[in-house]
Amino acid sequence: MRSVLIWALVLGLTSAPAAPADSCALASGWVKAENSKTGSPAWDADIPLRFSADFSRRKNMERVEGYFDQTSIGCGEKAKLTVVGAKSADLLIYRIGYYQGNGARLVKTIKSAKSFTATASIPPGQYLVKLKAPGKISTFVPLMVRGSVKSDVTFISSVLTWQAYNQWGGSSLYKGSNGKRETRATTVSFNRPYDGDGAGQFRYMEEPLIQMIEHLGLDVNYLTDIDLDRKPIINSASIIFGGHSEFWTESMREVVEKSIESGTNLLIFGGNTAFAKTDLILRTVNNRTPYREINKPESLFIGSQFFALAIHKDLEVQVDGKWPFNVLGKAGVIKGIYGYEADTAMGTVGPGVEILARATISPTEKGFVAMSTYYSAPSGAGVLNLGTNAWVCAMANRCPWGHRFDAKSVQQVRLVTAAILKQAGREKIGNWRVASIDIPTRN
Repeated sequence: MRSVLIWALVLGLTSAPAAPADSCALASGWVKAENSKTGSPAWDADIPLRFSADFSRRKNMERVEGYFDQTSIGCGEKAKLTVVGAKSADLLIYRIGYYQGNGARLVKTIKSAKSFTATASIPPGQYLVKLKAPGKISTFVPLMVRGSVKSDVTFISSVLTWQAYNQWGGSSLYKGSNGKRETRATTVSFNRPYDGDGAGQFRYMEEPLIQMIEHLGLDVNYLTDIDLDRKPIINSASIIFGGHSEFWTESMREVVEKSIESGTNLLIFGGNTAFAKTDLILRTVNNRTPYREINKPESLFIGSQFFALAIHKDLEVQVDGKWPFNVLGKAGVIKGIYGYEADTAMGTVGPGVEILARATISPTEKGFVAMSTYYSAPSGAGVLNLGTNAWVCAMANRCPWGHRFDAKSVQQVRLVTAAILKQAGREKIGNWRVASIDIPTRN
């Protein structure tokens, strides 16, 4: 059962036709002003967090679900919503932010929607549309509203990775409907809902980071990695990725590498980043090939790369008094933060890096260890990779894999995150905080 709803989002306009770029301009400080508005404390109370992919644990329940025909829209653009599982649905449209700690703001409510065109004046950001229908379990549908003005940071939402792992309908790029790798798909489509709670991996791999960015009042442009594939102009001091951005097209990588070469900082709050080459064809994600298999390992521009799966290790700060781990004090340790997937600079090729922190290792262990790395690019850009996909989910203590963190560890992760973000609007961080090389350039 499907019904189609059209939502035309017009930023700062009163009618649907596209407008000149200056009609969409936002003044500096708009994020702070936006977050002074009243939030919605119970915005997610009726949709418990459900992990995506292998962790969705989907039962055979009646749900109302949906998907947009665009992963993001800009000023004056439209997005069509297809609803699955009900003839009509109530829509509650939320913008994710800080909002005095409430985490989201209700922008609009639309009752019993079947087919409609709505016009709204709303700022850029990540939006979750809650679908509600009688007798059905509610779910979210994500949609990003892009911004392209000069800003402190550009946040990249990793929808290619969400879709690659999405088991809705039975198959992902990892598993088939029988749960086995041998029956996995080679192509997956965005023309379907996400599994779990409908929000993909957003609520645990990106939401806590976005909420802190907005809490700190950083002016931010929002893009998906599909937008990055289209080679936009990056008009920010830093590019930021969240907890899990595994799937990259070659066009995405080209944009990021050229941005670093021009002095734009790269700040990665995750692990296993840029590991898998994929092809984006219309609205499908196609194939998965590790970049190192085509002699282009991600360490060439990140400085470190994915090396371990299913680990759970403590982080030990290597040098006291240096940004960003100086906020932890002497001999800082964060328990259990490396994993489920983690990165290292050992045994890799690429620029010389400073080891900011590394995993604890027992005397009986041998081989590579997980680490967080940093280097100063010749352009002055700073490139920081925290090297674990537990980082962002630990900010809210909502990680898959059974990883849980005590209050001290959560606070430590949040302190380091804030220390990084407070410098994210600084141009050419690598000139301000020059890396002390521990592992030299490797060819």
